[in-house]
Amino acid sequence: MRSSVILPTLVLTWALAACSGGPATPTALPFAVTVFHAGTGTPPGGASAPPPATSAPAPAAPVYGPDSFPENVNPLTGQVSEAAKINRLPVAVKISNFPFAVRPQSGLSLADVVFEHQAEEGLTRFTAIFLQNDAARIGSIRSARFIDTEIAPAFGALLVTSGSSIGTMAHLRANAYFSGDNVWRLVSEETHYACPPLCRAVPDDSNTLFASTTDVRAATAAHGSGQRADLSGFQFTANAPAGGTPVDKVFVDFSQSAHVDWRYNIGSGRWQRWQDETLGGGFIAHFDSLTNQPLSAANVVVLYASHVNNYVPEDPADVTICGLEIQLWTVGPARVFRDGKMYDGHWQRDAATKWKLKIKDEAGNPIPFKAGNTWFDIVGLNASSALGGSTFNVTNRVTDTRYGCPVQPTATPTETPFGYVAPPETETPTPVQ
Repeated sequence: MRSSVILPTLVLTWALAACSGGPATPTALPFAVTVFHAGTGTPPGGASAPPPATSAPAPAAPVYGPDSFPENVNPLTGQVSEAAKINRLPVAVKISNFPFAVRPQSGLSLADVVFEHQAEEGLTRFTAIFLQNDAARIGSIRSARFIDTEIAPAFGALLVTSGSSIGTMAHLRANAYFSGDNVWRLVSEETHYACPPLCRAVPDDSNTLFASTTDVRAATAAHGSGQRADLSGFQFTANAPAGGTPVDKVFVDFSQSAHVDWRYNIGSGRWQRWQDETLGGGFIAHFDSLTNQPLSAANVVVLYASHVNNYVPEDPADVTICGLEIQLWTVGPARVFRDGKMYDGHWQRDAATKWKLKIKDEAGNPIPFKAGNTWFDIVGLNASSALGGSTFNVTNRVTDTRYGCPVQPTATPTETPFGYVAPPETETPTPVQ
């Protein structure tokens, strides 16, 4: 008869001998090992299998913003950067997109944030904000628009522009952010800045004005050196929020003359920008002539805002063409595109946000951006939107300002000085279809 034989428990103490001349490695704690003969049963109360090893939980992905940021994190991109590069004033540069001859532009790929908006008659223009990166050549630089009295103060930025129409320049100068002793924030030929920082490649050619961030900062150093702007407003997360609608293409029809096609590249995790090659022609990848890199964005945001006639002639060749007041204050619908998904929400910019631009979901929580640069495309409140498959289409309805513009500028319908509260008659945002 075979009986079970249990060997005595062996207690093994592991120790590592110290290397010659070096400190000894700490001895591991002893553990018990019970050995059984093959074929014997496990005795009652015998040893059980050791519990599976547990690993430490993965650290939570960092969340930056919207109200505070570490000293080494850029509040405009959510990226870690040298403190010296973000402890300075942003530079907002007005960049042309029409005529087609101004393309490809210089420096757009290095901007932290870009706003694209209608100028007049459906043509678009950019306000590009530079903080983290320096650009040796930016342009071509053209004239400002009413919306720049909203964008520049919201980001505490210098505004670099070739100048403006009589009415728009008066509007800028009336804004407390630029008026009086603050006029240095308005870097323009009309405020007596010369080369450098504003250098024209071809005399008397309105499409050949360029600047560099280094020259702009040097020209304004006596006023703005060492200042860090309040750049709160955006939130950034490494992981995309839960939910969202899969979208891999965003087509924005600004007008019959201006179309933008954002195409998501799953490999890079970025949106690549395409736009009209010629009037009525096909699309071409938009690239930067300074870096020779295609333009892309970590985030694309479509903002819906009220557009009204500002009764200021903006076309020197046709004084019957007025410009626009794009009312980027109070609230309006917004859609955020990141990581191949679309998130519905709204934008808010008012006294409650300290006049910073914030993007929220319908519950009032921030919609976080992906770390990197962001492009904002601004369309009217009455723009129509539709999702077809994985393509999101936006069709803007161009505000007709041609037949209401006097030869001489008149008072604008609503003034928007720094800190201004929108009047009751401001159009109330309606849900986007």
